[in-house]
Amino acid sequence: MTRYFKTTFVLAIALICSHTSAIQAQHYFGKNKIQYSQLDWRVLETDHFNIYYYRGEDELARIAAFSIERSYRVLEDKFKCPLDDRVPVIVYSSPNYFGQTNVIPQILPENVAGFTEYFKGRVVVPYDGSYFLFDRVLRHELVHVFTFKKITQVCQDHKKLKLHSPPLWFTEGIAEYWSGEWNSTADMIASDAILSGQVYDENSIYSISGTFLMYKFGESLLQYMAETHGEEKILMIFEDWWKGSTFREVVEYTLGVPLSEVFKGWQYSLKKKYFPVYAEAESPEMIARVLTPEGFSVRPELMRLEMDGKEEREYLIYKANKLGYSGIYIKDAAGPLRKSTTLVKGERSPKFESLYLLDSDISVNKNGELVFASRHYESDVLYLYDLESREIKKCLDFQDIVAIQSPAWSRDCSQIVFTACGMDGEYDLCLYNLAEDTLKQLTNDVYSDIDPIFSPDGRDVLFSSDRTDGGNKGYHNLFRVNIESGKLEQLTWGRCRDGTPSYSPDGSWIVFRSDRDGLPNVYVLDTLGKMFHASKLMAGIQDPSFTPSGDSVVFSAYHKGNIRIYCAEFSDSMLIPVENEPVQYSSWEPEALPGESVRASFDYTNEFSFDIAQSAVAYDAFYGPLGGFQVSLSDMLGNHQYYFLLYNTATTRSDFLSSFNVGLTYINRTRRVNYGGGLFHLYDEYYNRIDGDYDERQFGGLALVTYPISKFRRLELLSVLRKSERYMFPYDSTRHAILSSTFLSYVKDNSLWDISGPIDGTRYNLTVGLALDFRTGNNFSRIGMADLRKYFRLGRRSAFASRLFGYTSTGQEPQRLYLGGSWSLRGYNRRTFYGRNVFLWSNELRFPLIDNLFIGFPLGRVGFSGIRGTIFYDTGNAWDDDFDRFYGSFGFGARVALGYLAVLRFDLARTTDYVKISNAWKFDFFFGWNF
Repeated sequence: MTRYFKTTFVLAIALICSHTSAIQAQHYFGKNKIQYSQLDWRVLETDHFNIYYYRGEDELARIAAFSIERSYRVLEDKFKCPLDDRVPVIVYSSPNYFGQTNVIPQILPENVAGFTEYFKGRVVVPYDGSYFLFDRVLRHELVHVFTFKKITQVCQDHKKLKLHSPPLWFTEGIAEYWSGEWNSTADMIASDAILSGQVYDENSIYSISGTFLMYKFGESLLQYMAETHGEEKILMIFEDWWKGSTFREVVEYTLGVPLSEVFKGWQYSLKKKYFPVYAEAESPEMIARVLTPEGFSVRPELMRLEMDGKEEREYLIYKANKLGYSGIYIKDAAGPLRKSTTLVKGERSPKFESLYLLDSDISVNKNGELVFASRHYESDVLYLYDLESREIKKCLDFQDIVAIQSPAWSRDCSQIVFTACGMDGEYDLCLYNLAEDTLKQLTNDVYSDIDPIFSPDGRDVLFSSDRTDGGNKGYHNLFRVNIESGKLEQLTWGRCRDGTPSYSPDGSWIVFRSDRDGLPNVYVLDTLGKMFHASKLMAGIQDPSFTPSGDSVVFSAYHKGNIRIYCAEFSDSMLIPVENEPVQYSSWEPEALPGESVRASFDYTNEFSFDIAQSAVAYDAFYGPLGGFQVSLSDMLGNHQYYFLLYNTATTRSDFLSSFNVGLTYINRTRRVNYGGGLFHLYDEYYNRIDGDYDERQFGGLALVTYPISKFRRLELLSVLRKSERYMFPYDSTRHAILSSTFLSYVKDNSLWDISGPIDGTRYNLTVGLALDFRTGNNFSRIGMADLRKYFRLGRRSAFASRLFGYTSTGQEPQRLYLGGSWSLRGYNRRTFYGRNVFLWSNELRFPLIDNLFIGFPLGRVGFSGIRGTIFYDTGNAWDDDFDRFYGSFGFGARVALGYLAVLRFDLARTTDYVKISNAWKFDFFFGWNF
């Protein structure tokens, strides 16, 4: 998967030293991207790429070089377009390291398998244990590079200055189509959507933009175009890019039919392909009992336990994402209506930063102890959790292990086996003995060994691995390794994906998931190695395991766009024999670029290039117009960043030279503690209610330090030394000061966002500051600020949000703030209230209003999705010495998201001074996310 992120230049340096700017510069939230590791970077130069890697992943870098050079030859032939310059490819040996990248500032979601950054043309990819997926992601991202190059070149060749962008479903669809074959996962997603009535046309496909469904439907669309109109027409769409002003026009010109007809034909082809599944397969709801009707539920463990002083009964322990956060839950397994209890709340604290919802299993032993893996700061740990006391009993942290997946208990509760990844990126099996506190590595090679479980007698470990025929194509079979001797034995054969095995209580059956007959379904092995087909469902099956009685199988299934947990009966009579004959094959190993093909290999050095170099114009309600020339530079890894701003505020020709505003800031992000410094010269004319009209010239320097305590909390320190010269027009007087200002902030943010703003979690910012005048030694100003925000979840798409904001400033020139407007006290104008003391309490009910709205125009229709409604109440005031009264407002509004770029805010409010209520509704329109 890929993500396209644009970094934008921050104008803070132009504002950071004015009287209210220190507060405004630090008055923000956001989670932290932490650079835990000091990686020793090197560069491998090939014919067409520069591979950036760090010591410890040397072999992985050569494998990446071979893979992407091979993909280059394929894609150069498809696009008929060579790349002029070497493409930078940055490789990480683990998703944990990948999450620390500074190539882009955003925190990467867990499901991002790679991305292409377009300013420098960088491809950034982690290795997650599978060479097949690694190769596919590299090619996927390289398709993006070629796509951008091809469109740019075609338009330049035909002197087209304006480039229209292709839709996301097309760019991701062609990247998927030209990076690998259609597989069972794609079949599972597409068939479920079609059989559930989720059919998308050229307009409604944008409602799933950015989702995995969009990736696979985009791939399916490209495949349909190639099959129907010819593979060469895909290339011709790019060649004809200059002939149309929109993507629709280009497609119609190239294919000879409107894009709407392409979608109709594609929809029909999918129905013909998947509707026959109804006759061959069953719906899980018809043959199984639903255990979790709500949420996104996976990794079920059904155990008989005695808890809470009750008699022994069956409990379901599972992982789920119910309201946006991942967690671990428990419920009485007697029926779907039994309420679940939360055991572990994930993604809200550093202890449980990530529970790896889809990638890692959980395990419960007979003593009621749960073991699971979680990210904890830099690396993964194992937690032992007691289900009776609902407490963490132990945290297991292993040196030199970066990532952990799918821990499993032995039946005697003395050992835990799991998949572990070190700095080299290899995923091998490890066994931990609790009594001896020892760690033993069971496998140590290039293959991906996953989903381990103990045999009933504890002598062997059963697991899934790509050390098989077609393993380099992504296929997995089941294997068994003897713990004592290390001897390996293959149990299943076939070019398919076998995984998530589990033993029956008496050890006579092994149940597992396999796609050897198409969609992932349930299969079993008996003690003689004979294989049987145990289910034929139209849903994609995952994580099958036997119930304690052995007469049923519990599993998760992807059905109707959701994943639920089901329980179905198991008996010998329902089994269908399946061939499972040994196959002779040669072992494989990933190919690496030979030494003679490496042009050069050298240590990484900082080479700076532009991220942004452009003119810009902006307007701030307090500071007025801002504009000029801005430049952002960084090194290839994004660890060192420079920001430069130049603009002029002269109103007459004679003031031109003295009115240049210049700001230069440097930020170092190589370590956990980020730091920086800057120099500036600022001049402009201002107005406030206290001083009237005045101009002010400021020049000096600044230093800043940020220390991330965790992903969710940080400390910020900003120190500014500046000379300030202010001339006040009404009094014809000048004030000179040499000021030293220091501001300290403590920030927390574990909020969860929907399309219009935060909907769950907590955010707060506590800031104190002090400014001293070196000329007089006086206290120039002091400030204190608290901004507390809490979001109470009411449902999947609704919440109650509350914000409490307090601010005070004292001193010779206290810093005053405005209050009023769409982002603070609604119903009032933006400068209604002004003072050195501010109080604001905002409350808002957020709920879904309109899911999809389409507005028709003569040339087509425009659609909006995810329109949110609000009902709000605000109260507050801003004052100097004498407090008057609180003022309030109440009303309702709507939030219309324009993709991920902006949110349109529409509010209708009435105001009150708590004596009377205004007669008329005040309408506000503004841009911005919810608080």
